[in-house]
Amino acid sequence: MTDQSVRKDTMDTRTKILLAARDVFGKKGFYETKMEDVAREAGIAKGTLYLYFPSKEVLYQCLLKEGFRYFVQKLVEVVKSAQDFDSKIRGIIKSMIEVLEENKEFIFRIMYELPLAQIWNEKIKEKFTEEQKEINSILKEILADAMKEGIIHKGNLDVVSNSLIGLIMRPIMSNFLEKKSFDGLEEELFTLARRAFYVNP
Repeated sequence: MTDQSVRKDTMDTRTKILLAARDVFGKKGFYETKMEDVAREAGIAKGTLYLYFPSKEVLYQCLLKEGFRYFVQKLVEVVKSAQDFDSKIRGIIKSMIEVLEENKEFIFRIMYELPLAQIWNEKIKEKFTEEQKEINSILKEILADAMKEGIIHKGNLDVVSNSLIGLIMRPIMSNFLEKKSFDGLEEELFTLARRAFYVNP
């Protein structure tokens, strides 16, 4: 998974394949997708595709892992580039919405087509757990700093972190699953976060 604003003609072959796979899996699902469908979408020969990914299962697993990694990298970039705590929280909310919008068809398929026990294997679960831990670590770090600076109320970092994620993610996922517009949601969630956690909202 990668930023859709990047032009296809400037991407390397592997990135083109992963973007094509995301789109084809999103439209057709895992079982109906054929490797030649992905090759056609990527604009490459089927043989070239097999040089990078020896099977559909390996391609799908890689797509899941790359997706997790892309999301974490996006959050890291937002947090590092933000000038203040407000910007960090806004950036986290915006990033979550953007990732869902960029990859909505594929994410819908993941959520509703998960009989893939042989695909969603222990390695994938481990990768997901690793990325989740990194997200928690990033969030707890910025929350700890905000507590020291008196921006937000002091409390157990695990509890505050999980509460903030819940406040942000649940409405975003609800809108996503119900296919509602995200218009105005970023601002509304930021306002709720201020009211719930800030010393001076």
